Amino acid sequence: MIKKYSRIVLFGALAFNGGNAAHASSNEYMGSSFQQVWDVVQDRSFSPQTEKEANEFKIYEDGFLPLYPVNALSVFQSGDVDLKHDALRTTSQRFDYYDRLPKKLHPNGVCVAGEWTIQAKTPFTGMLATGAKGLFIGRISVAMGETVVDEYRGFGVAGKVFPTINPNEVVKTGNFFTIDVLSGTKLEHVLDAKTTNQPELGHNFSVIGLGLRIAAALTSADQNPAFRPLTQVAAAGMRSEQTVAQPRWIRLSVAQKLKRNNQLDFRNEVIIAMDENRELIYNIEVSNTTANRNAEHGWTKVGQINLNQAIISYGCDRRLHFSHPKLK
Repeated sequence: MIKKYSRIVLFGALAFNGGNAAHASSNEYMGSSFQQVWDVVQDRSFSPQTEKEANEFKIYEDGFLPLYPVNALSVFQSGDVDLKHDALRTTSQRFDYYDRLPKKLHPNGVCVAGEWTIQAKTPFTGMLATGAKGLFIGRISVAMGETVVDEYRGFGVAGKVFPTINPNEVVKTGNFFTIDVLSGTKLEHVLDAKTTNQPELGHNFSVIGLGLRIAAALTSADQNPAFRPLTQVAAAGMRSEQTVAQPRWIRLSVAQKLKRNNQLDFRNEVIIAMDENRELIYNIEVSNTTANRNAEHGWTKVGQINLNQAIISYGCDRRLHFSHPKLK
């Protein structure tokens, strides 16, 4: 069933992907400006090149929510070769967007933008250092294909941190990934999810078989695909010869004071919450002692993400790319 959403871009919008040509003409990543990437997310100057692209783009233009499936057929249509290729590419290439990038996992999402700030005194570097402030683009998504209340939804927040407050400055971004429970839970609100860079597997046994097959394919590119280090964020804005210092775990959670709503689809929930609150605030917490997303102790708040834009778009779902940091 297709759900409708507001096409208004509100002011005041994990997984491995499959795609083709990168936005850069060379294979060397030189960085992007916030404005370049956000223009892609907003579908600025986008023109579909194929019938398939045109059909997908029309869903967004007509104001409907796409429902991209995640199942054995959609993920393994050509066996595990494509997923292995995608995993290798996304752990080795840093491009911030592609001409086309259908996501095999986490295909349904909503994009957000704002500012990243570290306010506490920390021993870390880059965009985790004391006083670090930069622009931010994120994507809130679900791990599988289920998007509405009463379905098992694994909520994820992928982040792209720009080490600058100038929206037109070209910089190398720092990417990170967080999820609450890989196989999903019956949590009613995405705004109540606590996500970490080493999520729980969960107890949704209906997807365990598919999950194990996916994990086997991903390990071809990364021996520990369930853990995403913060290396890129801790290195963002630094010179290559400088030593990077980072925490092991990060936890994101929405400030409790913000007003919630009861939209059935998590994407509409984010859009309406942005409208009602004027901004969404995610707390940034770090730890070197626990990966438990629900632990009361062991986490230290170091900053926050203030989001003031949200959008559901073709560029968000089919072009935006978050490169996957991995352990060396």
